[in-house]
Amino acid sequence: GGKTLAIGATIVAAVLQLLIPRLLGNAVDQAQGILSSDAEGAEQALLWSAMALLGVSVARGLCTLVQNYYSESVGHHVGYELRLAFYDKVQRLSYSYHDRMHSGDLITLGLLDLDGVRMFFSTGFIRTILLTVLIGVGAYMLLTTDLVLGLLALSFVPFVAWRSSVAQLMLRHT
Repeated sequence: GGKTLAIGATIVAAVLQLLIPRLLGNAVDQAQGILSSDAEGAEQALLWSAMALLGVSVARGLCTLVQNYYSESVGHHVGYELRLAFYDKVQRLSYSYHDRMHSGDLITLGLLDLDGVRMFFSTGFIRTILLTVLIGVGAYMLLTTDLVLGLLALSFVPFVAWRSSVAQLMLRHT
């Protein structure tokens, strides 16, 4: 339930986010075409464009809210279940194991690992879907609008992805 809602809301929010520049471009093109002939018509067209932009922005915000809520909900539920299993495992270990290991260190390390697993759904999985949709659909929109300009704009994506991965690995190590 929650996982499906989070994924669906993520995809819809990404598509709506990519729709905003298209609506802005259409509004500018429409206003330029109308301004030369009818000032009142241009004002009406811009008003409708502004209302469409506002509606899409509000819908995107609501989808992002649903995405964040359900991804955190799933993460907390998974974390809760893993914590229960971890505590059960720690309690069933032999006395000799507890004599060799400090229980506080074991619990601290276990909880840090469990927190990382808990955060995976909202920060790893959902963000991967979001970036895939944004880059994939955005690249399609760029390339179908202007091939040369789209290739130039997308030429930076591999370098940014590489630097982001390196920075994330360095931060994880730290």
